[in-house]
Amino acid sequence: MKTKIIYIFTIIFSISILNITGETTNLTSDTLSMNPGYTNDIFYSMNDGVVADVERAGWDIAFYTSAFSAGIIINEGSGVDLYTYPNGDTSSWASVDSSGLYSWKKLVNSAESWEDGAFNRNATGHPNYGWGTYNSVTHDVVGDSIYIINSPEAGFKKLWIVKKVSIANTYIIKYANLDGTNEQSIEIDVKPFINKNFIYFSLTTNETIDREPSANWDILFTKYYDITFDNEGNPVDYLVTGATSNINREANKYYPVGDDFNEWASISFDTYKNVIGYNWKSFSMSTFSWVIEDSTVFFVKNEIGDVYKLVFRYWEGSATGVFAFNKEVLSLSTIYDEAEKQQLVSIYPNPASGIINVSINDEDAINNELTITDLSGRMVYSSTIRNSAITVNATNFESGLYFVSVIGDNYRETVKLVVR
Repeated sequence: MKTKIIYIFTIIFSISILNITGETTNLTSDTLSMNPGYTNDIFYSMNDGVVADVERAGWDIAFYTSAFSAGIIINEGSGVDLYTYPNGDTSSWASVDSSGLYSWKKLVNSAESWEDGAFNRNATGHPNYGWGTYNSVTHDVVGDSIYIINSPEAGFKKLWIVKKVSIANTYIIKYANLDGTNEQSIEIDVKPFINKNFIYFSLTTNETIDREPSANWDILFTKYYDITFDNEGNPVDYLVTGATSNINREANKYYPVGDDFNEWASISFDTYKNVIGYNWKSFSMSTFSWVIEDSTVFFVKNEIGDVYKLVFRYWEGSATGVFAFNKEVLSLSTIYDEAEKQQLVSIYPNPASGIINVSINDEDAINNELTITDLSGRMVYSSTIRNSAITVNATNFESGLYFVSVIGDNYRETVKLVVR
């Protein structure tokens, strides 16, 4: 799929002052665009700016890449709808009847957790993960539910997540037209994508899609379902446009405060997906324009613990998709913690041109995967960690920036590598 990349990035000014406590002031103003109609997703790093700007369309479902997860999401931001078939289990696959479909409850991704996807919303807790049940003998998750999925590109399909083979980290899925024609049985290998949150899949092309950057990002500007309230004050799921936090990123919100408010540690940070969310803006019927919520300040803590202040300035709406915000570095953890903090992964030499020595400084990382990917997300090296010292021959690597990642059940660390 050809990706159209259109964004506006404006740095109005940048002033950096560092004092002996490690506190810093670094104020910039960014103007971005999700394109008219909010058609694009923007992966954004508080430190590096826009990491990727990609079309949202083109995929239908995505699988959380951890071998210990059964999370499956849908592309709700592009109009994909999902319903549980209420009239039978997988034994009814050949006789699915979609009569009354629009009276069935629509399933949406969780607004708070990336791992809790639309397919998981019927979960009752271990061993039931919504779409399937964990088998304690094989350690597989075996599908026990049928779904009807409606994709703007693929149309209506019946869908069965047949199994997750946990040891191999692969999924087997089956889908077909509602009348049973054009049935597909697909095996999806997650392993090449474990340095990313999700592996994406298209029901139209029957192929996986590599659309998520491997580089570090903190916020995804996108469309997603969140809780809003109707005229009677009842909570409802509603498609919104806003900012969602990456997995294991922390954020908090202060209201009402002035733009000069910097006391980011006054309340605890949260790791919910929608801490920043969408409701820092609203549409004014008197001016027919979007208005930014006054006296609202966010703080974002990135993967290494740096703290940024985030204040939205304006939002133009779907006609242009343009919006702007100020950001300011308030605390650089690496400045005062580097001597005390031991990295999980260290590389020597770096920059490199031949043999690279990778040291793993945590016994818990043994038996996990070490991967090296380039800027496009292409994996150029992968191996299982057997001991604390790994030697990699980078002689055939092209010159450029790479990302060395170790991903476990409770941690994810990525270190940059420069190859000359």
